[in-house]
Amino acid sequence: MGLKIVFLTLGDVSKIATMKRAFGMANPLHEMGWDISIILMNCSENKKRASLECNDWIKLYYFESGSAFSEVYQKTKILKKIQPDYIYICSFSIRNLIPKIFLRFKPKIIVEHSELRSGILELDYLKKIIAYGFEVFSIWYADMIVTASNYLYNYFKKLIYKINNDISLDYSPYAYNAEILRNEFFQFDNLPTRCPAKNIFLYMGTMTRNYGLFTILEAAKMLKNECFCFEVIMIGRGRHIEEAKNYVDLYNLSDVITFVGYVSEDKLMSYFYIADAFIAPVNNTIQDIARCPSKIYMYLPFKKPILTCKVGEPYQIFGESGNYFDNENPSTLTELFQKVIDNKCNTMDIDPALHSWERRSIDFNFWVVKNTDIR
Repeated sequence: MGLKIVFLTLGDVSKIATMKRAFGMANPLHEMGWDISIILMNCSENKKRASLECNDWIKLYYFESGSAFSEVYQKTKILKKIQPDYIYICSFSIRNLIPKIFLRFKPKIIVEHSELRSGILELDYLKKIIAYGFEVFSIWYADMIVTASNYLYNYFKKLIYKINNDISLDYSPYAYNAEILRNEFFQFDNLPTRCPAKNIFLYMGTMTRNYGLFTILEAAKMLKNECFCFEVIMIGRGRHIEEAKNYVDLYNLSDVITFVGYVSEDKLMSYFYIADAFIAPVNNTIQDIARCPSKIYMYLPFKKPILTCKVGEPYQIFGESGNYFDNENPSTLTELFQKVIDNKCNTMDIDPALHSWERRSIDFNFWVVKNTDIR
């Protein structure tokens, strides 16, 4: 029997993206001989995603949503039953902070960091100090650390050096799951396409101002002054969606902008298929530079223009050949819209296979085996 690993997750996958790694790497790691278990919250969306992405050999253990103490207690109980060689914590928070002393066995702890909470501008000073304390504590708590962005890799490399701790560090961004690219996931009924001659721009994300929502709307408004042969499809929910809909009504943009709300993973691929280009805004802030925009990796297999910003992980992926706009200047996005319509966007010479969960799993397996005896 191969090595046992448990992915310890948090919340609902439709709201917390960190669970995507567990679903994405489960099957490939199993094919390499690993024994895979996932601990996840008992909710319909998690069960649906698990059934879509995990084969029958992946063991799923559900906990009930509750207080932090309740969730830690349930997870600890499950871990003691499984007794894995590795515990992979997909989101390092108080709800995933398992007291090692209560486990009664000694697994290797792998902690993933996919964002820099201490760099979030909206947090007050005290919350930033607490977030920084958690980042430092993770180095003492974990045996190995995975970072989902190049910025985080360098950040934790410096932090580890300051603390003088002997811990293995890996850079492993998110990826796309080839399982959900199968034909049965393409459903074209009721998709909001009005005219085959229209260029379709697709945005998927949280509907908030700081995620570039109104940059997209203003760019569409400017483009409508020049032509009508386009449609912007907006997928997602968020606290500013009603404000955005009012903006669309105010400027008579309902013929070129469509809000479709939340779309489940099994239907997303159909929208990706009909899109002519994807919109992926990223702010030039520490918060955004540090995070890993998982959606960009989902777009790569479709080999269509990805309109994004020249910061952080998008620049790591595309380099100087990317199709970039300034998220604070809507006219730069309007220019990219026009380039797509005129077929003048930069083509991407990127092999999507390099950014699949299969590739990430191969690299992860090599890293773990190489560093098994590090401590």
